[in-house]
Amino acid sequence: MVAFMRTETRLHPGNRYTTLTDATGDLLDCFGINARDIYLYQRSAKRASTGRTGKIDLFMPGKVIGEAKSLGVNLDNAHNQALDYLLGGTIPNSQLPPYVICSNFETLRITRLNRDHVGDTADWDVTFSLDEIDEHVEQLAFLADYETSEYREEEQASLEASRLMVDLFRAMNGDDVDEAVGDEAPTTPEEEDERVMRTSVYLTRILFLLFGDDAGLWDTPHLFAQFVRNETTPESLGPQLNELFRILNTPEDKRSKRLPETLAKFPYVNGAIFAESLEPEYFDYAMREALLNACDFDWSKIDVSVFGSLFQLVKSKEARRGDGEHYTSKTNILKTIGPLFLDELRVQADKLVSSPATPVAKLEAFRDALAELVFCDPACGAGNFLIVAYRELRKIETDIIVAIRQRRGETGMSLNIEWEQKLSIGQFYGFELNWWPAKIAETAMFLVDHQANKELANAVGRPPQRLPITITAHIVHGNALALDWAEVLPAATGETFIFGNPPFIGQYTKTKDQTEDMKRVWGADYNGYLDYVTGWHAKSKDLLTERQGEFAFVTTNSITQGQPVPALFSPLVRENWRIKFAHRTFAWDSEAPGKAAVHCVIVGFTRDRGAKQRLWDYPDIKGEPAELTVDQGVNAYLVDGPYALVNKRSTPLSPTLNPVGYGSKPVDGGYLVSKAGTALPNHDPVAMKYVRRFLGAQELFHGVDRWCFWLNDLSPSDLKQSAVLKETLKNVAAFRSASKKAATQKDAATPALFSEIRQPETDYLCIPSVVSETRRYFTAQRLAADVISSNLVFTAEDPDGLQFGLISSSMFITWQKTVGGRLKSDLRFANTLTWNTFPVPELDEKTRERIIKAGQKVLDARALHPERSLAEHYNPLAMSPELVKAHDALDREVDKAMGAPRKLTSERQRQELLFANYAKLTNS
Repeated sequence: MVAFMRTETRLHPGNRYTTLTDATGDLLDCFGINARDIYLYQRSAKRASTGRTGKIDLFMPGKVIGEAKSLGVNLDNAHNQALDYLLGGTIPNSQLPPYVICSNFETLRITRLNRDHVGDTADWDVTFSLDEIDEHVEQLAFLADYETSEYREEEQASLEASRLMVDLFRAMNGDDVDEAVGDEAPTTPEEEDERVMRTSVYLTRILFLLFGDDAGLWDTPHLFAQFVRNETTPESLGPQLNELFRILNTPEDKRSKRLPETLAKFPYVNGAIFAESLEPEYFDYAMREALLNACDFDWSKIDVSVFGSLFQLVKSKEARRGDGEHYTSKTNILKTIGPLFLDELRVQADKLVSSPATPVAKLEAFRDALAELVFCDPACGAGNFLIVAYRELRKIETDIIVAIRQRRGETGMSLNIEWEQKLSIGQFYGFELNWWPAKIAETAMFLVDHQANKELANAVGRPPQRLPITITAHIVHGNALALDWAEVLPAATGETFIFGNPPFIGQYTKTKDQTEDMKRVWGADYNGYLDYVTGWHAKSKDLLTERQGEFAFVTTNSITQGQPVPALFSPLVRENWRIKFAHRTFAWDSEAPGKAAVHCVIVGFTRDRGAKQRLWDYPDIKGEPAELTVDQGVNAYLVDGPYALVNKRSTPLSPTLNPVGYGSKPVDGGYLVSKAGTALPNHDPVAMKYVRRFLGAQELFHGVDRWCFWLNDLSPSDLKQSAVLKETLKNVAAFRSASKKAATQKDAATPALFSEIRQPETDYLCIPSVVSETRRYFTAQRLAADVISSNLVFTAEDPDGLQFGLISSSMFITWQKTVGGRLKSDLRFANTLTWNTFPVPELDEKTRERIIKAGQKVLDARALHPERSLAEHYNPLAMSPELVKAHDALDREVDKAMGAPRKLTSERQRQELLFANYAKLTNS
């Protein structure tokens, strides 16, 4: 880290702006921030002291402002200049940063500003020399913190709010209620337990009222809390709430003139929130106390997206006891909507706002264009993706409105803010199968709209009025794959953006109805390999056939592995879709309690051939992403390389590879093959001549002894002399004769033979069908022809050891991980998909010999510890130094044989080379 500001050129005092760009770029790289993708340097802003416009050296909206001075200059000058820009009035409140960084390229000063008194006080201030930067990483940690402190405060408030709702739910229902949530939840209110359904609706309405108290929905502050505290008793609370619900759904001019004063103060809400008539809920003392406790909380502080996710789980007993760990964070949502549309809009807005030359008409055109976009989450749940998208877009719009008013010279209260504010929740659409999350999403979108209006009010003085509700988000309760999206989503002047987190249901776990859904949406392109989530890709591409737009989904990583890849991408590519951005595999925590984290990817699609492709990798799948530089393009396997779809082949693509097939299958009832760890009868010397070592997957990995009778060359005289063999064959024949399968019955005539014989006649390669994802190398073994392999492993003739050298390389396991399938997260070998497509070029004799010798050294290194099984040899934490060295030498030879100038050092390098070779061999 110290190196980020230490070169001679960076200390040159005459080149301050370029120097800061270089310096902060290196510093930000240390914290995983790619400065190229942030509108970072030389932002125009007014200075409060002079009224003149200057250039801020470094600006990250909402995070940090930075100023640099020449070597030796007092940092107070830089610090005061930064504050002068913050107080100048051209930086919107929503973008005011809490941190100031100043440097003279010898010393660094970091200040944490007091949010309420920017120019007067600081929470803390620290100055240190660059040599001491290692001791001050904690003060710089905010650079890596994508979730601001403000968001963490909202997050904590949301967790506390969800606990209050849990208390209310318990008070109204007890703690024995345990209803399904997530994908298994009831899809309609009629399927729900009646009492739970009624409580759920009650809580939604109470949430609205609690929020209204603290967010200024009523003219009288805390009107609902006053109503509960002063106008009700435990006995009357239920009927009084029902009366309040009725009043909120009644226009003022249709209410009784004798309405009690408190009730009359509540405005007409309209919308669907209070439309349905409910049976009265009767409260006791504890229930009323729980409600009063909720009234004491400040509901305006909640993050509606987090709270909504937690609120939908209140029916689950496990979730109620889980202390609020099940929700999708804003950070994960931004991974999807950021590169899909939000990042580009933010950069455009910042450029417009920061340039004094931007005319009002251009600002207005950008604001109006925002209002012409359409946004849809077709698997919206409680609406968290829609909520975050709307909130972030409103921040952008607010900055534009502020800039318009400043250029017009307008200050103070705006008389026509309803005309100026154009973006609305009416542009947002959601489809949700389950009724309860859909109901929450409707309410939550109104709440986040009001929060955005308050932020607008802070900037311009007066918010738009939203009561009674006339504009709502369009949340459709129904099966997204059965709905006609074109009927629900209007044709828009602007683009349509589709995004979300559809249900994760694999190809083997789909129900019959879900399979029918898939056949309907994919039509002639239906393929059984497709996961259920890809139904949303089909519907998205169909909707956007005649519209401008893009889409992106969080999905299981299986869509970028194995046979699902060509099944999904072939139809998309045929219709000119390409990847716009992608996040490689990372762990996504399920919102449903009791569900493990899922290995996910995020892939966004566009038809814009000029769109810049972006790619993120996760060195730690539970950690933060690192953005990679894309040179060639992001292909369907999320590799920066040539476009290719790897399909199954019946024969090897490479002339260097020998065919691979299954081993031999006994179908013997346990008479020809011993049980694991036990021996065959050894008291018969004639029978012992025919005993061979027998290997399946477990025996191969763990070194378990197992044996079989291999009787292909059994002589009649030996059979006549051996009581063991005669008894064995008699039992095999009886077992096969009793089978219901005709083929097995037929094999009863040859009981001495395995039912399927595929044993190589030379030394051969024995390949497991599944290998742990933690293995650094694919753990195969080279065996003599007299060792019999079962049908639970694969085999290939390998008389010289070349096949062993190739499969034991980093190059092969990279190919396996990239294009092969998975069993859960483990690597699943398939001769048709991973071996027959392995793009090994034709090798000359010298290259073959080098690989064979290097492969033999791997076997020699294993032989140094004959007591170890393959599983023990290849424990990633316990590989012997000799084995690691031997594999490194093998990698050097195989990498060069594949076309690399030297040994490669990363999986990414090998992926790029592999796809280049595949493109050459397939002429694609």
